[in-house]
Amino acid sequence: MKYFILITAFICFSMNIFAQKQSFDVVSYTVPANWQKTQNESGIQLSVTDKKTGAYAIAVITKATTADASANENFNNDWARLVKSTVQVNAEPTMQDPAQENGWDIISGGTNYADGSSKGMVTLLTATGGGKTVSVVLMTNTQQYQNELLSFTNSLELEKVTNSKQDNTAPQTAQGTNAASSQLTGIWGQYSSESYAGAGGSNNLTAGYDWREYYFSADGTYQFLQKNISYLYQNEIVFAYEKGTYKLNGNQLTLSPQKGTVESWSKAGSDKAGKLLKTEKRTLENVTYSIDFHYFSGIKETNLVLQYNKQTVRDGAWSTNNSFKNSWLYKRPFNPDKPAIELPAGTKIPFENKSFTPAAKTTVNDNTTGAVINLSLTGKIWEAKSYEKYGAAYGNTSGYYTGGFWYYQYKFNANGSYTFVYCAASALATNPVNLLQYESGNYTISGNQLTLTPQKGANEEWSTGKINNGMSAEHIREVLEKRIQRLKTTTRKLEKTTYPFTVEYWQGNNANALCLKHTQNTIREGSPGQNNQSCFFETAAAKAENYNVLFK
Repeated sequence: MKYFILITAFICFSMNIFAQKQSFDVVSYTVPANWQKTQNESGIQLSVTDKKTGAYAIAVITKATTADASANENFNNDWARLVKSTVQVNAEPTMQDPAQENGWDIISGGTNYADGSSKGMVTLLTATGGGKTVSVVLMTNTQQYQNELLSFTNSLELEKVTNSKQDNTAPQTAQGTNAASSQLTGIWGQYSSESYAGAGGSNNLTAGYDWREYYFSADGTYQFLQKNISYLYQNEIVFAYEKGTYKLNGNQLTLSPQKGTVESWSKAGSDKAGKLLKTEKRTLENVTYSIDFHYFSGIKETNLVLQYNKQTVRDGAWSTNNSFKNSWLYKRPFNPDKPAIELPAGTKIPFENKSFTPAAKTTVNDNTTGAVINLSLTGKIWEAKSYEKYGAAYGNTSGYYTGGFWYYQYKFNANGSYTFVYCAASALATNPVNLLQYESGNYTISGNQLTLTPQKGANEEWSTGKINNGMSAEHIREVLEKRIQRLKTTTRKLEKTTYPFTVEYWQGNNANALCLKHTQNTIREGSPGQNNQSCFFETAAAKAENYNVLFK
């Protein structure tokens, strides 16, 4: 089976051990009783197998290696190296809140996997600190060993980082009077997805969610809004609202609500409110929080941390981040000037749409081109992918994947320039080729209008390796993605286009989406999709197709 690769990578010797604290490199741990241990210079593997049922569980600790990358990049690299190269994962990992321990930034996530006829759950924990990175992999195809895996995970300890590199881009942590009101002003949100436990310990998302947002104004007033949609427990959309005043004294934030309501609405679509069903009074809580602004260097994100000795109606359950006990973590929404929560049309909720952040937060005037640049688009990779199926009509989930693909990618730069790449290959063609089309140019934004003015580009055809019927779809895709020799280059038609656009959060994809509206076919996007738009998802550079070499 495929996990044999992961097992043999660390085999040096094997023996029975008892539950006791041990150390390997920078990690100390407790081995579950009756588990097998194998070790060499690269790492340690712990495993247990039920020979009667074929159930198994595996834990691997790697040796710390030198790394200058961010915590997120180290996680992505080890996800590809330790997980995707070992088993077939069914989706991108579901990420947990980042954490810190002894100077290490810890990133973790997991998903379901398939290993032949066996299916299970894999989790990766990656710690980055002091110019080093270390990872722990957990895999199991059964719930039989869940308690042992949990005990093992809770026993993990990291040595204290003694030579941690300072991140000069990180904002200062708020301590005492340094917790400035100007840093608090604006929108802070929690965006949680509803999920349920599936077979094999999987965590399955529904279309439900619970979003909570604070709006702190510079005049000392605040508003709070919650939107809750459950696809497991209720058939209504619930909005909770309150407003009041706040005072910030050192690192103590006091909220004094003055009024609030709770409204229940019928559903008119997946997350659209239909009719108002009932209105209730809201419980108003005067609370004084300890406040902190914590910068997570791994994801390059600052969170507002609110700490209180008991859970509140306003904030709900405490964060699952073990580094911040009895606390809630809030982050800036994708567009820092605009609430992410969508109110019902013609709402009766007394929400005041104030300007919560300085107007210059999301747009700047570029001195080179004079263009107004929307910073919410810049510095990000926006990507769309689809995969070829055999015998599957549009909208039909029948058929099987061939290994063919279509990739689209935009990148917008702060100087007003952009790049676009389209790459595709069909596994059904008699002699498959890799089609590579790309262009670069300038862009401008006026309100919700995005204008692309291409300056140069080309269409290319490349040869690929040979494919055959015995290959898996994943293997075929790897072959077709690799360009061997350029066969043909043709002039690309350069098409100036103005799109109405939105940037919105897609719950099902757990990502921000750039949606370009167009009713006619375009050279770049082709035909419009559902709702006459083409949508591209914000993608981490480590996970995106890398075409930067084309734009020297």
